[in-house]
Amino acid sequence: MFAEVVKSRLLLIAATVPPLLVILFFTVNGWNRRSTVSISSLGNATNSVEQMKETLARDRQLLADYENAQSALRSEVIRQRKLLEIGQVSKERVIEVEKSFIAALKRVHEMRDSVTETQIAITEAVLGEKVLRMPVLPVGGFSETAELMRFNGGVKWSIREASRVEKYFSQTFGRNLPITARGQSDTHNRLGFDHRDSMDVGLHPDSTEGKSLIGYLRKSGIPFLAFRQPVPGAATGPHIHIGKPSNRLSS
Repeated sequence: MFAEVVKSRLLLIAATVPPLLVILFFTVNGWNRRSTVSISSLGNATNSVEQMKETLARDRQLLADYENAQSALRSEVIRQRKLLEIGQVSKERVIEVEKSFIAALKRVHEMRDSVTETQIAITEAVLGEKVLRMPVLPVGGFSETAELMRFNGGVKWSIREASRVEKYFSQTFGRNLPITARGQSDTHNRLGFDHRDSMDVGLHPDSTEGKSLIGYLRKSGIPFLAFRQPVPGAATGPHIHIGKPSNRLSS
C-alpha cells in the first residue's frame, strides 16, 4: 500500500522531473521486491544464517538505491522551490515533490534500521551458538573473552523491565537507548531464535556508553551478553544483548 501511494505521487510530478522519475520508479519497484522477500520468509523459522546473509546483501543494495533516489529528490526539492520563487511552478507542485522526498527519507531510515537489525541478529546467531555450548554460569557469574562477555544476573528479567534500562541510559547520556530489536522480531523468527524476553542495543561493549550500560546491568543484576566482534558477512555486529541467551525456537 505504501509503495502504491508513493508511486501515484511520483506520477503527479513526472511532467517536471522526467529524468528523476526513472530513478524513483526503479526504487519503488525495489520496495515491492523487498516486501515479497520478507513475506515469503516469515513462515520459515529455520532459514539458515547463510540465507540471511544473502537477504542482507540484497537489502544493502536496495538501501544504496533508496539513498540515491533520496539524494536526487533532495536536489529536486531545491530546484522546485527556486522555480516557485520565480513563478514557474505552483505551490501544490512543490508540496507534492516535498511529500515524495519525505516518503523516500522515511524509507531510507526504515531500511537502515532493518539492515542493522539483521547484521546484529546474524552475529548473535553465530556467536550465540557458541554461548549455548559453553558451561552454564552460576547466578552472579561473569566471564569474558576477546569475542564476548557473559553475565548471569540474578534478577528475573523480562522485556517488561526494559523501561528502567532506557530511563538509566537517557538520564545518563541525554539520548534514547539505541535499541535495534525489542523482543521477538521477524528476523529472529527466520533465524529460529527465541528473543521474546530480550532486547538488543546497538552499542559497542568497549565504548564509553557500552561500558557504562554494562556496569549498570551488572550492578542491577540484569543478565546480558556483550558481543565484541561481528562475523563475516555482517559488517555491523558488536552489541549488547540484554536478557538470557536466546535458545532455539521449538519446532
